Amino acid sequence: MNSTKIIKDIANILHNSSDKYEAHEKLKNHIEHLSEDKKFIHDALKNCVNNKFFFKNATNLFFYLLVEGDVIIAINLFPPHSNKAKNLSHDNIHHHGWRLLTTAVISGDGYETISFIKKSHETRQGEKVLLKINEDYKHTKGGTKFVDSEQAHVVFHPESLSSTLAVWSADKILKNQKVKKFFNKFPTINKAISSSIHSVGLSELFGLNSTKGNYFHPEKGIIVETKNYSKPHDGSVDEILPCMFNFFQQIGFNDSEFFLKIKDFIPPNKTFLVDKLIADEPMQNFGISGDIRRNFSKIQILDALKSN
Repeated sequence: MNSTKIIKDIANILHNSSDKYEAHEKLKNHIEHLSEDKKFIHDALKNCVNNKFFFKNATNLFFYLLVEGDVIIAINLFPPHSNKAKNLSHDNIHHHGWRLLTTAVISGDGYETISFIKKSHETRQGEKVLLKINEDYKHTKGGTKFVDSEQAHVVFHPESLSSTLAVWSADKILKNQKVKKFFNKFPTINKAISSSIHSVGLSELFGLNSTKGNYFHPEKGIIVETKNYSKPHDGSVDEILPCMFNFFQQIGFNDSEFFLKIKDFIPPNKTFLVDKLIADEPMQNFGISGDIRRNFSKIQILDALKSN
């Protein structure tokens, strides 16, 4: 199984398509098939985590399989909340700017989510954001879901760990795509350049996604824009690694030869996760506590929307 070639082929289709919406539509069956292909998922994960820094720096609930220009292909994890609360938001209401997203569930029972009408977040009444619901549904195995650019949505913590295969691209051809693809080879330089461009307000000129006006939350009975918000981390390494190894066990990714080879890459206080995985011992998943600024109940959100 050559997952690298498969992933690269998807990226090339998106890069070379003049109509990005059509490309996502054509790829959806392929993405669904790959989400069910354990050989592909296992091989892609091996290529992703076979790095002495990966697990030691694991503070996010995703595995980047490819980041190239405007295209991102990743596996995302959606764990329960550590307090077992139901219908608590996994993150603030948010949109992905000019990115399109096609996603399919790999494992678990999926998650509850609400999507809003595209760009309805731009309609304001004072501080109130007049979001309008497009769909309230559960994203489960079978088929794919598509999230449009500038389409706000919110995902809620599931009761048990779920995972998805996610494919993002821009919604149109970006003039600076070749430059972005080149600098992706140098992440430190790329990050510094991006930060500088954002700081001087030239994001649109350089084709970068906006970092402002992307997040929203319920407050005092209405939906408002979340100010001065960023989410560099989903949790601590101590929280995230059990989620990752629970996922590995969930999908049968337990190659003893591979994991014994990379055991030295695991923080010493978490190497027991490798032993449990190889021995196929059940793992407890306590979920994550996350950030209090990201946790809102579905009832809070729906009640705030009623004021619209």
